[in-house]
Amino acid sequence: MEEKNQIVLRGALLGAACGALLTLFHRPTRIALKDKWNACQQKLEEVCQEPSRISTCMKEKMEETKQLMRTVSDDLSFLNEQVNQLKETTPRVLEIIEETKDHFQSKQTD
Repeated sequence: MEEKNQIVLRGALLGAACGALLTLFHRPTRIALKDKWNACQQKLEEVCQEPSRISTCMKEKMEETKQLMRTVSDDLSFLNEQVNQLKETTPRVLEIIEETKDHFQSKQTD
């Protein structure tokens, strides 16, 4: 069974490689791939020249993420409080409405 899996995997990889080669016959695809490759090389060169830039950028993103998490947490806490207040007040409001309804119904029957 393991040998059969290897044959399938090998076939899938061969098919993917053939598909990649076929897409390179399409001129716009080649140009886009070349542009992406050049951009990637340029980014890599920038990183090699200034490795501290990555750590600075990562720290900034982490701070932004922390701030976003704090905001989301505060919003969720607020919503939780509102839901709890609704749970507490809803039965009382329903009771008041029922009392009012009973009061007016009793006046109509009198």
